[in-house]
Amino acid sequence: MTFPLVLSSAQMRAFDAAATARTGLPGLILMENAGRGLADLARQRCPIQADRPRVVGIACGAGNNGGDGFVVARQLASSLPRASGGYDVRVWLAAPRVRISGDAAVMLRALDGLAGVSVVDLSSASQADWAGALAPVDVVVDALLGTGLRDDVRGVFESAIAAINARATLTIAVDVPSGLDADTGRPRGIAVRADVTATMGARKLGLVLDPAATVGDLRVIDLGVPMAPPDGEATAFWIDEAGVRPWLPPRASTAYKGTAGHLIVVAGSAGKTGAAWLTARAALRAGAGLVTVASTAAGQIALDAKVVEAMTARFTDGDDADGTSHAAIETLLGAPSVRGLALGPGIPTGVGMRGLVTRLAREAKVPMVIDADGLNLLGERAADVLKGAAAPRIVTPHPGEMGRLIARSTADVQADRLGCARAFAAASGAIVVLKGPRTLVVTPAGQAFVNPAVEPALGTAGSGDVLTGVVGALLAQGLAPIEAAVAGVFLHGRAGARAGKTHGAPGTIASDLPEAVAAVRATLSAS
Repeated sequence: MTFPLVLSSAQMRAFDAAATARTGLPGLILMENAGRGLADLARQRCPIQADRPRVVGIACGAGNNGGDGFVVARQLASSLPRASGGYDVRVWLAAPRVRISGDAAVMLRALDGLAGVSVVDLSSASQADWAGALAPVDVVVDALLGTGLRDDVRGVFESAIAAINARATLTIAVDVPSGLDADTGRPRGIAVRADVTATMGARKLGLVLDPAATVGDLRVIDLGVPMAPPDGEATAFWIDEAGVRPWLPPRASTAYKGTAGHLIVVAGSAGKTGAAWLTARAALRAGAGLVTVASTAAGQIALDAKVVEAMTARFTDGDDADGTSHAAIETLLGAPSVRGLALGPGIPTGVGMRGLVTRLAREAKVPMVIDADGLNLLGERAADVLKGAAAPRIVTPHPGEMGRLIARSTADVQADRLGCARAFAAASGAIVVLKGPRTLVVTPAGQAFVNPAVEPALGTAGSGDVLTGVVGALLAQGLAPIEAAVAGVFLHGRAGARAGKTHGAPGTIASDLPEAVAAVRATLSAS
C-alpha cells in the first residue's frame, strides 16, 4: 500500500539525519530546498503587484525553523527589484544573533547585506513592539519555533505569537505553527493561528490528529529526497484517494451476486431495526452481492416490512439470544459465498446476547466487523475475548465505546486518541477504527492511518451503522481486513461530504449516506 507518511517529530529528526547520511547531501541543501518551496508558496498566496511592493514579514527563531525563514527571505528578495513591484522583505529576529548557530547561522550570513531585506533584532521587544513591526505587512511568515518545542511558550516568543494572532493578515507557518505541539496538535500555552502551514517532507502527527489544531490549509514541501518509513517503528499514514483506488476495481463484466460476496449482518431487535436496515443497505450500496440480516423474531418481522434487496433470518424466537442462536448463525456463515460478518448495530443487550457475542467474536471463522452494542456487550473483557480469535476482527468504536473497552473516560480517550487505539489494538489483536473527525485506523502492530474527513454531516444517528455496513461489504468482497477498514472509512467520509453538499450538514440523515457511498465508490472504481 502507498499512502503519504505522517511522522512524529522524533521520526522527522531521524529522517533528516538518515537522508543526510544516505545521500551525502549536507543539511544546508535540505534547508535550501525547504526555503525555496516555502518562497514559492508565499508567491502563490501573495503574488506581486505593479503599483507597490508586497511587504513580507518573516519572524525567525534561532533554530532550523528560523534558518528556513532566512532562505525564504533571500528567495523572495531575489524575485524582482522592489521598484518593479517585487517584495519588501523584513526579517525579525526573536533570538540574538549570537544564539543563532549551525545551518541557520550560515543562511543568516547569506542574507546579510542583500538589497531589499531589512533584518531587525526584536529579541527583547514587547508585544507592542512586535505589533508595530507587523503593522505594514501583507503576509507574515512564522519561522519562530519548530517541531522540537517541549515547554510552554514564554517571553519574546509569547509576545511575537500574540502580536501575529492579533494582526488580521495572511499568516504562513513554517513546518508547524509556532507554539503548537508537533505530536499532539495542542498549543503549548499559545500557538500561532496559521492560514497556511507549509510542513517539511511529510505531515506531522500534531498537524492532522486534531482537526481543531490551528493549522489552516496544510501543504507539504518537497525536500528533494525520497521519504521512506522509519525502520522498525510504528508509522502513520494519511489516507488518500490514490492509495484507496487500487483496492476498489470496477466490477468484472462476468461478475454475479455470488462473486461479489455475501455478508451476514447480526443486527436489530424490537425498536432498533433501523440500525440493521442502515447496515444492510450500506453494505449493498458498497458492493456486496448478497446481504442477510439475522435478528430476533420481532426484529425479523419488522425488517421484512422494510428491506427489499436484503434477505432476513432469525437467530432466536424471543427477544434475547438463546441456546440455539449460535448454531443458527453458524449455519448462515456456512454458505459458500459468505466472506464477512457484521455484528452489533441494534442488537439486544441481554445476558443471552452477551454470551452469543462473546462466542462469535472468538469462534467465527470469517473476518468480522464489530460495532455498537456488540462492543458494549464485550466491554472491558473485549481484549481478552478478541485475542486469538479464529479470524481477523475489526472494531469500530466511537470515543465513548472506546472508553468502555479500556476502562477509561471519554475525555481520556479524546486526549490521546492514537495512544488509546494503539494500546487496544496491541492488546486485542484487532484492527481498531476509532471514529470521529479524522477517524483513525490502527493495526495490532501500531501502524496507523488517518482519514482526512472532518464532516459535520456524519454527526447524525445511524452514521456508524452505515460505516459498519461499508466495511463489512468490503470484507465480503475479499479485501484484506486492513484494506476494508481503511477504504471503508475513506468511502464513508467522502459520502458524508457528498450528502452534506446535497442536504446541508444539519439536514443530512443516515439514510442519505448509502446512496452517497455508491456514488463515491463509482468515482473511485472508474477504469
